[in-house]
Amino acid sequence: MEKRCRMVGGEKRVQYGRGKRMMIRVILGVVLLIGMAALVLFLLILCSSKGELTPFYDEEGNVLQGSISERVYLEINGVKNGMIIRGRNAEQPVLLFLSGGPGVPQYWLNEYYDNRLEDFFTVCWWDTPGEGISYDATLDPQDISIERLEEDAVVVTQYLKNRFGQDKIYLMAHSGGTPFALDLVRKHPELYHCYFAMGQVINPEVAGSRYTAGYHFMKPILEQNGDKRTLSKMEALVTVEEDGTVTPKDPETIGAKWESILLASGCATTREMRSDATGIFFPVMFAKCYTFPEKIHFWQGKGLYGKSAYKQVEHELNLEAEFEVPIYFINGYYDYTCPTSLVEAYYERVKAPDKDILILKDSAHSPLWEENERVLSFMREKLPCT
Repeated sequence: MEKRCRMVGGEKRVQYGRGKRMMIRVILGVVLLIGMAALVLFLLILCSSKGELTPFYDEEGNVLQGSISERVYLEINGVKNGMIIRGRNAEQPVLLFLSGGPGVPQYWLNEYYDNRLEDFFTVCWWDTPGEGISYDATLDPQDISIERLEEDAVVVTQYLKNRFGQDKIYLMAHSGGTPFALDLVRKHPELYHCYFAMGQVINPEVAGSRYTAGYHFMKPILEQNGDKRTLSKMEALVTVEEDGTVTPKDPETIGAKWESILLASGCATTREMRSDATGIFFPVMFAKCYTFPEKIHFWQGKGLYGKSAYKQVEHELNLEAEFEVPIYFINGYYDYTCPTSLVEAYYERVKAPDKDILILKDSAHSPLWEENERVLSFMREKLPCT
């Protein structure tokens, strides 16, 4: 009798074990099906993108008379250069926008953030050779030099001047596009009314290391947030000297690791962004303005610029500080991709017909999209820049 009871109990345990394993298989199967369905949906959305631009509409839903929203391609130095030109009124002042990265086009941001720049300017969002819709697989990274970019920018500027009947145009650049933009207005003041510099990259010899500035700014933030994990990670990446100077322990590999510190501190692309995947990668891949091949080219172009001749010198281009055109700096207070403290130090050195600096207290690296109205108000106050 006792022996039989033990057998019955054993059978129950075996049946229970089989049932548990069956339930796990069912759950895994459901998860797998959901994952496959999500992947198929993701690929369908990517492949269905036609790269269309949204026109400007009037109150009755018709395309706004006199507006412009189009793609243009120019062949420059044997490479097809793509650009998106948009404006609520084609008679508005013309502005050439140079994206950051370098090699990271930024027009797509306008699908996710309010940006009324095109209400006041006819904006040319130019993808420089090798990036975005200007990607060319035959380009050698060493051919993408400061000289090449400046030469091509002059051609694009002349095209815009001739097409829109302008004696001069306005120039705006962000982050990785700012070093050659600054050099461009210094060498070609006859082409531009003024230069709006957003997140200006600064030569360390001018104002010090971004790591020194970033470390001392972010450490109190991480301590206040109780983020011991990120704080320890930051401490492990750098050496802090007695005088407060901070240097990377491994300059070759610190890039992506430092970016994670910026993200955790709210000092990266935007104040809210905590992941490049959710804040940049997926929005780019779902952007309506690019076709599926162009979305692939977006990332290929970024990689191309990472090995470019320009990338190798971008932090060495702004030792000169005398200009013949007005220079206006725009920076987020929490921007420690291009630290505001370094921009302020360079600003003090600048000699120009007019200069000003706007520091936005609720922004990080992208104030044009984070605090759009304040940036546009500042820019409009400077018009005309003469």
